[in-house]
Amino acid sequence: MKEKYFKVKGRYKDYIVFVKSGNFWNAFYGDAVILHYLTGYQLNNNKLGFPSKVLNKVLEKVRALNINYILVYELDDMIIHEYSSNSYIFYWKEYLSLYKIKK
Repeated sequence: MKEKYFKVKGRYKDYIVFVKSGNFWNAFYGDAVILHYLTGYQLNNNKLGFPSKVLNKVLEKVRALNINYILVYELDDMIIHEYSSNSYIFYWKEYLSLYKIKK
């Protein structure tokens, strides 16, 4: 699953990449950190996962803040949906400053 994430993330650096695995959607590393900041969902080992039934709720928060995102199935390269904006970097920096994390 992480391989798929890195492959897509390499092409879409300023997007939150959601990877579907079974009945869950997952995000990793910086994307997981941003989602933790926005949703309060738990981070575990640089990964954040949530059930498919709450995907719309998560995407509403992401879209409301104009953050880029892409939804990808784990088993193929198909991108289901792409939402483009320009706020990804802003929220990454906000998270870092809020928690006083150095880059």
